[in-house]
Amino acid sequence: MKIKVDKSKCTGCLLCEITCSLSHCGEIQRETSAIQIQLNDLDHGLHQPVLCRQCKKMSCLKSEGKERDDELQTAFFWDHHPNRQEDCAFNALFAFKDSLVHCDLCQGDPECVKSCPTGALRIGS
Repeated sequence: MKIKVDKSKCTGCLLCEITCSLSHCGEIQRETSAIQIQLNDLDHGLHQPVLCRQCKKMSCLKSEGKERDDELQTAFFWDHHPNRQEDCAFNALFAFKDSLVHCDLCQGDPECVKSCPTGALRIGS
């Protein structure tokens, strides 16, 4: 399962970020969200939701010599390994304090998808 993004439908409302932080941390703190919106109000007005694309190879682990770590795939907070963030091909690992925030798909029922009022986020395979 993956979360598919249609950036043409994203209004930049940030409900997905708010929902993610609330469901995982119990408070609204955008820095703890595994989905982050790159707002673009100056150019074309399209906003880009950025989140883990659930890579099969998990390129974020290549500097550690691992090809895949299913235990990490389902964890929300990861230890801040020096190269994990840089190795993510999609810049979708976000630093928060001494951790990296990683989308765990809400254990199979992504809250961000349910909270998106425009359908910019949807479940795909």
